[in-house]
Amino acid sequence: MLIKSVLMELRSRLRSCNVYITTGVDFTKECNLKISIKSNRIILNYYNDYKSSRRDSLSSIESLSDCYSEDEFEATTIIPIVEFCQIIPNSMSCLKIDKNTISFRILTEPTNGGNFYKEFISENLEDSVKSSDVKVNVRVGDAVKIICSNCSNLISDGCVKFERILELPSNNMDMSEWFCHGHSHGSQTEVVLKSNKLDFLHRLTYFAINPSVLSEKTNKFNSKRAVYHCNRCLAWLGLKNKDNIKLFNSEVKIQQNDTEQLALTFKNQLASVHVSDFVHTIECMMKEFNLGLQFTIMCKIVLECTISVIKKQYLLIWVMDKELQVLRNKDQIVTDKIELQSNIATKILFKIELELNDEVESWLSDPSVVSTDISKNMFHQGVEHLQQMSLKVPETFRNTNGYSVSYLKI
Repeated sequence: MLIKSVLMELRSRLRSCNVYITTGVDFTKECNLKISIKSNRIILNYYNDYKSSRRDSLSSIESLSDCYSEDEFEATTIIPIVEFCQIIPNSMSCLKIDKNTISFRILTEPTNGGNFYKEFISENLEDSVKSSDVKVNVRVGDAVKIICSNCSNLISDGCVKFERILELPSNNMDMSEWFCHGHSHGSQTEVVLKSNKLDFLHRLTYFAINPSVLSEKTNKFNSKRAVYHCNRCLAWLGLKNKDNIKLFNSEVKIQQNDTEQLALTFKNQLASVHVSDFVHTIECMMKEFNLGLQFTIMCKIVLECTISVIKKQYLLIWVMDKELQVLRNKDQIVTDKIELQSNIATKILFKIELELNDEVESWLSDPSVVSTDISKNMFHQGVEHLQQMSLKVPETFRNTNGYSVSYLKI
């Protein structure tokens, strides 16, 4: 087949569509390609001709009819797009052909009526992407046990009955504004949140509890560690600070009446708990960054993973498009007519940093950048997920200025 995969980024508000096509043809050889842009479809005609020099059709205005007749096509493929948008014919720009990849930009007509210069906006606009709602599977007064997700080792001090279940505020807000009166003394201005013995304080994909509710054996094993580990299998469970233990949802489970479940679950839960928590964390942080505004500047996020007292890893995420409509071929292409499917995705740039360098410090010192801790497994499986999503982008466009291009999920 001429085409192996199709990826389109449709931006209805900008009335444009970026098209990325991966083919089975090496365009560095002598060959000719004609791209026709119609109002409802894109047509690719491929000519294999080693006698003439290569020509690339820049738009549907150009024609190869002087050189070729209709029956001389080596291959023809049709990409219907009328289901998702209407194209402005002859609007192709930024055509680039590199090895087996074709990319270009086209303009589209408004979907709500009007024309390229004016559009009728619908009254009831809804966000296409919403942060997943969290469900807390721990209730006040219920006797629960906390166990290691990896080996089912009991890490709580028998059964625990929590008296308060509260959601923590964002780490990126001024904690002094969370209270109705000041909590600082003298020149001290930092507010430190200290949980009561039977408080269950949750946020994003972790929960903070008092160390006294955990078993003496586990606490003793972790007495000199910055990272909280399972005392049986040494699995990475969470982080310690002076007044509480932060356990990550993907690393521990709640056991009640011989039934094991996650402490926190979300809508649209993915197959992998670690990837699901990873995606949920980024979606929530994007929502906090927006501060209730539908459109704002590009969001920057730093996800930190503590390996030991002196070692941390960082994932720098630059959110480019929060509600991007992505069109892709439904299945493996086996015919000359391609069927597309639509997904709403978040397009990002990401970079992995294995130590605190100048770039990471620059991000963390920027007041517009939001950051949080994630678990070790969330970090590694989340990075693998982004790398897999990056493979959906043609190789030529996967990297820019040292960052990898990917999607949060499509």
